[in-house]
Amino acid sequence: MSAVRPRLNLIGPGRLGQTLARLWQQAGCVEMATIVGRDASRAQAAAGFIGAGTTTSLAAMPPAALTLLSTPDDQLSATVAALAAQGTLSPGDVVLHCSGALGSDMLAPLAQQGALTASIHPLKSFARPELAIGDFAGTCCAHEGNPAALARLLPLFDAIGGRCFPIALELKILYHAGAVLACNTLVALMEASLRTMEAAGLPRDLAWPALRPLVEGTVHNIGALGTVQALTGPIARGDADTVTRQMTATASVDPLLGAIYRDLSQMALALAAPQLPAARREALEQALAMDAEAEKRYPSPPLRP
Repeated sequence: MSAVRPRLNLIGPGRLGQTLARLWQQAGCVEMATIVGRDASRAQAAAGFIGAGTTTSLAAMPPAALTLLSTPDDQLSATVAALAAQGTLSPGDVVLHCSGALGSDMLAPLAQQGALTASIHPLKSFARPELAIGDFAGTCCAHEGNPAALARLLPLFDAIGGRCFPIALELKILYHAGAVLACNTLVALMEASLRTMEAAGLPRDLAWPALRPLVEGTVHNIGALGTVQALTGPIARGDADTVTRQMTATASVDPLLGAIYRDLSQMALALAAPQLPAARREALEQALAMDAEAEKRYPSPPLRP
């Protein structure tokens, strides 16, 4: 790390931006300059959490060697356009965004003005910044962008325990989809499981403590054994009768629950198929195909709240 700390402007003081800014500030990597947000009270709260920086508007934001754009993805383009129109940046200033779905090419208007641009996405859930700062170390971070920008940014992530790896810009949307499946849709899957348990007469305050060790044990087994060997249950056993009955039972609670069960069972069957006797594999394929045909005729309504 250079002895000279770059001044940091933070635009979009959300959960990710607050976390990175505080970690860098505490590690002595940056000198916090200004914080820009649409809501003045939230920007002020972010300054308090970070422990440094003053709040301002984008129009009044002073120059800084490093700018972190931490706005929601659907606001990034407009923010970049506004920053480019303002002309605050100087050639050689570094601009970073941390979107997992958008590439550094979103910063092209700023690169055209001489800024060094890049994107680094921490593969982490930032549900609560006060928790994220405590366990950020070890977080994998996908990066792409201008090599000169990355040469200055990657040491910042190294200093707070980030484990950085490159990602191809054109494949980034697939990378982020994989992350969404592992994280966001896992939450949705747990909700589906809890609703099914409720329908079986187990209230959530009993169902979740029962399910949690099962979930955590499964995650551990994936890490230790891989997905094929970690798969257990009726699909892994080739038990088509149980799968059929469970599809019917979950669909009777809500058709979308039945569809979720079926679709994930199809993925599970793709894992299990090479190890199943042909007759059992074919019975499962037939059961899942028949349910899929029924779904085409009677599409699922939205899941009930």
